[in-house]
Amino acid sequence: MFNVIASPWFREKRLFSSHHLQTSSSGWHKASTGCRFTFFVLCACGAPFAAAQEQATGAPDDLADVAAVDDRSERSLPDLAKEVKQSLVVVHAMGRDPRSSGQGTGFVISSDGLIATARHVIGDRRPIRVELTNGTSLPVTHVHTATGLLDLVVLRVDANDLTPLSLGDSERVVVGQSVVVAGHPRGFKDSVHAGILSGRDDIEGISMLQLSVAIEPGSSGEPVIDRSGNVIGVVTLKSTKTGHLGFAIPVRHLKAMLDAPVPIPIERWMTIGALDSNRWKTLWGANWRQRAGRILVDGYGTSFGGRSLCLQPIAAPTQPFEIQVEVKLDEESGAVGLAFHADGEHRHYGFYPSAGNIRLTRFNGPDLNSWSILHNEPHPAYRPNDWNTLKVRIEKDLFRCYVNDEPVVQSSDARIPAGRIGLVTFRGTSATFRRFVVAPSIPSVRPTDDQKMTIVRILDDVQSVRPASQQTIDQLMPLEQQSALLIEQNAKALEARAAHLRQLAIDVHAAKVRQQILQALGRNSEVAPTDETKDEAPDDSPDSETTTRPPDLLKAALLIAVLDNAEVDPAAYIARVDQLADEIREEAGRNATEMERLETLDRILFEEYGFHGSHGEYYAKSNSYLNEVIDDREGLPITLSVLYIELARRLDLKVVGLGVPGHYVVRFEPQEADAEKQIIDVFNRGRRLSIADAEQIVKAGGFRLQPEFFEGQEPVQIVRRMLLNLLGLAESRRNDERVLRYLETLVAMDESDLEFRAKRLELRARTGRLDEALDDTNWFIREQPDATDADRLYELRAELQRQLTLQAVESAPQTSR
Repeated sequence: MFNVIASPWFREKRLFSSHHLQTSSSGWHKASTGCRFTFFVLCACGAPFAAAQEQATGAPDDLADVAAVDDRSERSLPDLAKEVKQSLVVVHAMGRDPRSSGQGTGFVISSDGLIATARHVIGDRRPIRVELTNGTSLPVTHVHTATGLLDLVVLRVDANDLTPLSLGDSERVVVGQSVVVAGHPRGFKDSVHAGILSGRDDIEGISMLQLSVAIEPGSSGEPVIDRSGNVIGVVTLKSTKTGHLGFAIPVRHLKAMLDAPVPIPIERWMTIGALDSNRWKTLWGANWRQRAGRILVDGYGTSFGGRSLCLQPIAAPTQPFEIQVEVKLDEESGAVGLAFHADGEHRHYGFYPSAGNIRLTRFNGPDLNSWSILHNEPHPAYRPNDWNTLKVRIEKDLFRCYVNDEPVVQSSDARIPAGRIGLVTFRGTSATFRRFVVAPSIPSVRPTDDQKMTIVRILDDVQSVRPASQQTIDQLMPLEQQSALLIEQNAKALEARAAHLRQLAIDVHAAKVRQQILQALGRNSEVAPTDETKDEAPDDSPDSETTTRPPDLLKAALLIAVLDNAEVDPAAYIARVDQLADEIREEAGRNATEMERLETLDRILFEEYGFHGSHGEYYAKSNSYLNEVIDDREGLPITLSVLYIELARRLDLKVVGLGVPGHYVVRFEPQEADAEKQIIDVFNRGRRLSIADAEQIVKAGGFRLQPEFFEGQEPVQIVRRMLLNLLGLAESRRNDERVLRYLETLVAMDESDLEFRAKRLELRARTGRLDEALDDTNWFIREQPDATDADRLYELRAELQRQLTLQAVESAPQTSR
């Protein structure tokens, strides 16, 4: 297959340099010295692009080899063991029953009750207690600080006379030095093992200490100690190849967390990832939670067979109606699915996969003798180890059950009257649900015959040598779900085209979301409106063709996450922000002044819910997705600022974003007389900044002070900066498709931006989208921007046309060559 980037023209004459997106040390996509096109197109753009970035890549976070170890005297193993045991604790994370309880090692790091361990030891939404070496059991009162990316957590217990271990210097460790690991492997308390620091490994972008020492269940959270008695790491991983090799997070990360703690009361911590109580009520335990638009479950329910229900609290709709959910089991031996006609106790129907079969069961009571299996057979439409769509249509005295839109069973069993609907799990199954839908009728994603003919006709133009054209994407947008299914079927049958067909589905989705972002920002989209967007602006509304709504910053920011994750439901997160604003308003009181409302906002957001800036995992993509920031309560300065601005707006407070380079902040602008404006650092839990403080942030980043840094920004400017953060991350990870996705959105927001157009031109060419790259080249020729070189543009157009001719030859059938 022809690769346009392999051609001499593109090797020798690159279109632009990516130095604005990352440090020069990255070594990726370096510009050729002979590329005059880059200089002429981009010289007019200057530094604002780089200045706006929130995230940047830096040097790898590796440990430094040094020539000498700690010069303090080494301790004997018996002496170390005796000392370390006084500081070890057992960390218990209690589950719904003994089979779902967790246990790991922790160690004391301060005499007043701080305990360090691995984050995964405590799990989610589970009560935690700490057992001291003398057998005393203490409940955890606060999660002092935590990070999921580094798998570390510091707990606080109510104690003042504990014996702490000292934290050492992980920067000075040397491969080959002796270490000691102490903890409770396999439940054997206070075990001490000598080993060797055998190396360093980069695991998922994190530099870790490699340990040649026994690592077993229960070892998570064990301190790694040098022979002088100082902690240099925390055990978090075990090798899957051998039991005598483990990995530890260097202690410097723990120290950094302690420098910027975010204490959260355990009562609030227990609500992280909790289901929305307005939408779901659970019965009989199990561990139900939500994350990024999905519902996850594991752990045994307390009803017979490990059964647990997760029901909608409201009554089911009037019949007829349909319920549908997509589900994926971690192990096909499990059983999870839909529940309906539930009475809120033990009676309900269940439709679910179970150990390879598709089962329909009537549950009349709490034990096996009261259950009746109405159907239990395998079905060819079910896809093991994959996502499957379960649907039940409920009519009067009749229900029809489907798997992946294929009928499975029809039943007139009417033993249980109409009741509530929801989800069910059995036997401690670990599974994930997504896209739970209730409606009078749920359209099938399987295309009709007419739709199939239309899609096939469109897909006939998709070639194996290049992604689909923009015209094809536009044609398929009204048939997004149906086309995605047919595309997948074609991909399996025609593997040579599979990569581009799957990319087409992503492009169709991205194009649709891009249109929604523009609409949320109050900008007209060039894409024809779909049925969904027509509903948002009824034809009979006054001036429906020209009227635009005010910009909706919250929706636009959430839609950025939808660009990369189709499962995110912006409406659910908007409702959550509304709910949080209502809570703050009620707490402040009806007659609260502006300052009282602002103070209540700060207290509830930062102190009670624990929203904070992400320090240990600053460069994680999650910090740029507002839905995950709301879920995890941590994020970047700009994502936290968007949440703060939107909460303030709902409280009738004027808060504006300030485009300070490198560290986004907001400004409260009171409307009451004699009140002063306040610059607020949301990333640092609402810290107030003086003008001098804010100017110092600018200077520290190496930027000259500019008036626009302290002007209130419009939603489109804020969304642009959020996209730039993701663009920088995608470039640093060399993900061309993501880079192009963000560039397409940025250009859609400002078609006259020369820099983004030039970068999009190169990315389109690099990914094989030659027609679209040619469109950008013609735009530069037609518009003749002052900073372009016409001769180079004509040369580029000729090269693209030549490559298109070669591409057409390669895509032609063998018989026509």
